Amino acid sequence: MVNRSANAVMFGFDFQVNAAIVLMLQNIEELVSLRLEGNDEDIEIILDDGECVFAQAKSVVKASSDFSNVREKLYHALITLSEASREANVKELILITNSLNPLNLKENVFFGESYRFYPTLPDSSKEVIDKYITKIDEPLDLNKFMIQVLPFETDYDLEKYKVVRQKVDSFIGKLDLNITGIVDKTLDMWQNIFFKNGTKQDKGIKLKKRDIIWPIICIVTDISRSDNEWLDIDDELYEEVCAKYNDIIRTYSEKFELFTRVLYDYNKFESKNRNREKIFEFINKNWSNYKNELSLVNNCGDLEKALIQVIIYSILNGRRTINRIKERVNL
Repeated sequence: MVNRSANAVMFGFDFQVNAAIVLMLQNIEELVSLRLEGNDEDIEIILDDGECVFAQAKSVVKASSDFSNVREKLYHALITLSEASREANVKELILITNSLNPLNLKENVFFGESYRFYPTLPDSSKEVIDKYITKIDEPLDLNKFMIQVLPFETDYDLEKYKVVRQKVDSFIGKLDLNITGIVDKTLDMWQNIFFKNGTKQDKGIKLKKRDIIWPIICIVTDISRSDNEWLDIDDELYEEVCAKYNDIIRTYSEKFELFTRVLYDYNKFESKNRNREKIFEFINKNWSNYKNELSLVNNCGDLEKALIQVIIYSILNGRRTINRIKERVNL
């Protein structure tokens, strides 16, 4: 027999992960850190001015037809948001849900993807919220309270993740990244990263902005997108280097410092050459300086040298794009 309760729980966490991605993108420029399943809320976002965005993620498996428990979910969200709002400098308090009628009213003002702050709601909607607010000893500031509807339904991934994917696509477009498959790769990596964050028992483990943006930089610097004409190695060795490089780049959470150091060193490097010739000169003169950071193939002669050179080249070849990404997300 199918455990429908367990299925609903997994569906709910799937929604929470994707809701966090959407809220993250809404605040990407000011974002400092994000936590799923935080000390106070389902989703906790810290901004660069010290303010916080707290969100309760409430999902319904049959979001377009089952409105039987949406008011109960609203009440519990208001209670939790009220408790959290007393503990921090709060910018926004959000109930994010996939229900197409989150207040279960005939006069429904939520159509598809929606954002409605309390002051913008009609009286009939305010009355529902006000009824629950009177039951809370120290209610939240309703001027900061928003109901956000994120369409998310069915077991068909193309439909369920449709709006989330559109958000990622729009974000990638703003970064001017024209790379085949980057939207789906980014969404997949973000879903995995956010899922892992939400399962950490230590609530102090938060995703920083660099952790979130790093997967995009990994895609931009993928060695499979670079050429090897300048390398004095045969195709077989190059393929081996590429395989080992991809293994290294998957450990992206540990390599941000390496990228930063390479770019810093290159900017200080003086050369009469320009553009690609300067890059090659820098690599030939400095590749051995990065052996400690890239010690996975120590004492492997040509393979070690080729691996390090390819990694440095991929970083420098994508440096303008990396700098543009960092600038546009305020990293």
